[in-house]
Formats: sequence, structure tokens, C-alpha cells
Amino acid sequence: MTTETAPKTIRWWHFTLIFVMILMFAMFAAGLGRDTKIIPSPLIGKPAYEFSIRKLSTTDEKINLTDYKGKIVVMNFWASWCVSCREEHEVLLEASKKYGADGKVQFIGINHKDNDRAAEDFLKRMGQFPYPSGVDPQGRLALEFGVYGMPETFFINEKGVIAAKQIGPLTAKSFEAKMKAVEAMQ
Repeated sequence: MTTETAPKTIRWWHFTLIFVMILMFAMFAAGLGRDTKIIPSPLIGKPAYEFSIRKLSTTDEKINLTDYKGKIVVMNFWASWCVSCREEHEVLLEASKKYGADGKVQFIGINHKDNDRAAEDFLKRMGQFPYPSGVDPQGRLALEFGVYGMPETFFINEKGVIAAKQIGPLTAKSFEAKMKAVEAMQ
């Protein structure tokens, strides 16, 4: 009695499995070279949303973005409960002294989903900003700017166009790089 062995044939699903594995490997390899902290913003190159918000620690004073047309605006979203905001606080203080002194650059803080007392205590402990901070208690302004989390900083050129965005805490080096992006867009 003889037994015949079935011919070894590769079925279509073998090819499919191999193709899927190669495709997954290619996608994984492509992702290895990317910086996961960089999230492209669709707002870069677009006019900044014009807003008017209440100034921190006041009942009737407002911060209006339109008041700063013709100046570069550095707008930082921060909160007292944000650990990373503590990390970048000194960077913002130093940068505002360096760039804001000549009046060509205006810094604005936007206190996000916080209460005035907590924000004021934060500034007392960490050091007062030499620039105004507005309040965004419900986070509506943050939504208009597509904020993902705290802190985030927008760099708006003299024409009112968003030139750069920093997600996460600023460093002296990242601040300088974003300012170069603003200058390049002029």
C-alpha cells in the first residue's frame, strides 16, 4: 500500500498573512523616527481667534487679543494644578523679561479651568508674571485654539497669524526656536 503525499501548495491566505506582516512592520518602522511630542496644528498659518476674556483677579477688566495687533503675541495656556506649568514658569518669566522689554512682544497668560484663588496662590508661590493673565474657567477659549492639555503656548505674529505652537512645557531652547518660526513667517 502506497501513500501519496499531498503537494505542498501555498494557499492565498499565506500570501495575505505575509503581506499584512510586512505592512505592519513597515508602519512600525516608519513610526520609530517620529517625535511623539510633535502634534501638527491645523491652526499654523491661520488668523488667531480674536477673543475678549476677563483678566485674572478682576471683575471687569478684559484682555482683548485685538489690542495687540502689530505686536508678536506669546499666549500661554496654564493652570495651577498643572505640574508641567511649574516646570516652564521660570522660562516664561525670563523670556518675558528678555523679549517683552522693548514692547514688540506681548505675553498673555490664559488660566485654564481653574479658580481665581488657586491661580493667584500659584503666582504668589512661583512668582508673578510681568504680563496679564486672563481666565478661561470653562475652557471655551482653549477649545477655539485646539488645546490638547496644559501647558500649551501659541506664537502669533504681528499680523495676527499663528506662526507656531508648543505643546508641553517650554524650555529656553524651544522658546528660541518658536520665536525664529515667528520671524520666518513675517
